[in-house]
Amino acid sequence: MRKILSIAVPCYNVEKYLRRCLDSFSDPRLEEGLEVLIVNDGSTDQTAEMAQSYVDQCPQIFHLITKENGGHGSAVNTGIARACGKYFRIVDGDDWVHTENLVRLLEILKKTDADLVVDEKREVHMKTGETHFTPLPETIEKGRIFPFREICNLEHISDYIILHTMSVRTDLLRQKGIRLREHIFYVDFEYVVKTTCESRTVQFVDLEIYQYQVGNEAQSVDSRNYVRRYSHHDQMVKEVLHFSENPKFQGAIRKYLDTRIRLVIHSHYKISLIFNENRAEGLNQARSFHRYLKKHYPQYCKSTRKRYLQALILHFLRVDARRLDQIMGR
Repeated sequence: MRKILSIAVPCYNVEKYLRRCLDSFSDPRLEEGLEVLIVNDGSTDQTAEMAQSYVDQCPQIFHLITKENGGHGSAVNTGIARACGKYFRIVDGDDWVHTENLVRLLEILKKTDADLVVDEKREVHMKTGETHFTPLPETIEKGRIFPFREICNLEHISDYIILHTMSVRTDLLRQKGIRLREHIFYVDFEYVVKTTCESRTVQFVDLEIYQYQVGNEAQSVDSRNYVRRYSHHDQMVKEVLHFSENPKFQGAIRKYLDTRIRLVIHSHYKISLIFNENRAEGLNQARSFHRYLKKHYPQYCKSTRKRYLQALILHFLRVDARRLDQIMGR
């Protein structure tokens, strides 16, 4: 029997956190409508054994897929291929969900036919326990199905339509052939751009679902890890640039796509010119990428030139990640 929602849980050596994640799905009310695909991406700790215990306890919900390590994108691709739910979403193995609200979300997903359903998330600091809730803006009507082109260029909309808040119609993912780059980090952005640009309709629901753990220095979004994995970010940016070449993206969708790409290019310059403490290496990276843009995507080279020059100035002033946070009031 087809489920309402398939959740892929990419896992690599998350035995320390996985029980909290899987416990949040362990509710009898979810058995009929939910499947959780635990994608063990080549873990070397007890992740697989822990996951199997949940499969043994509740095979109606949990399924374990063990594969060779291929990175987050590979785990997501595997989840999409194996999902049998009407909708598909991703919850990383070190995060979890609000169980009560997930029960309510399944009822909404059962009745809707929107390509994309967007809900709300909460950040939870792993060391202090402090939380930060990100509600949907009051200006967006909840429950209504919008043509995506009507809302995609609203101010700050990209703050709300993110990997952690998206349930995507599984048939859309397959029909559009959406796959992510493998063996690299930072494919979250790629997933969001590809799925949203292919979505015709979107529905917003004011339910807090995703519980996102922050404050872990091992996270890919730590500034030092951005520098260490610069090549991964570079591959992701170029993949999204390649995706943007499709001429079918026109009008409001083209404007939305251009905005998202400019933002990720700005981040790319920030990693090389500000985050990288090896100033010579970072400068060479930024100049190389700027030449690449100028040759292959002159329109983006032109539209991001101002931010490139600003980042260069900060670079030569020796502003680093910590100082940038102070300047930005973070």
